[in-house]
Amino acid sequence: MPTDDRGFTLVEVMVTVALAGVLMAMAVSGWSSWARSSAQEGAATEIQGVLRQAQQRAVSEGGATCVQFSTATDSWTVLRGGCTDTGRSVIEGPIPLDSDRVHLTSAAFSTGAGSSAGVTFSSRGTATPGTVTVGRDGSGRIWTIRVEGLTGRVTAR
Repeated sequence: MPTDDRGFTLVEVMVTVALAGVLMAMAVSGWSSWARSSAQEGAATEIQGVLRQAQQRAVSEGGATCVQFSTATDSWTVLRGGCTDTGRSVIEGPIPLDSDRVHLTSAAFSTGAGSSAGVTFSSRGTATPGTVTVGRDGSGRIWTIRVEGLTGRVTAR
């Protein structure tokens, strides 16, 4: 009379658990890479929003607004007045990036006298043209936020 075996052997169970472990390790690795990439994109989007708000503030208040970047501290400060004005005042900041793995790699804006780490938006909406770049540890991917001079348009890619 045949016996009715409906269970799994120990080897089958161990192989299944090992395969599940490998798949989970691959999933966690992919998720962590995606999370770092998402943090970098989020930082670029946040900076883009800050620059657009500064332009709107300059137009609505009828005076210059400066966004000064610090690559040393990975932060920015929004100021009332032009970046080269001596009488400017802090509106908010310094505001640091949220992630310790995402960094401001450069900030360069053209002024009449050279280059500056800050962008000034005028009451007409124009700006000192230039770029801010955002990088992250362990990746060659760089997000570039560009400010056009004549229109003050802010774009990221």
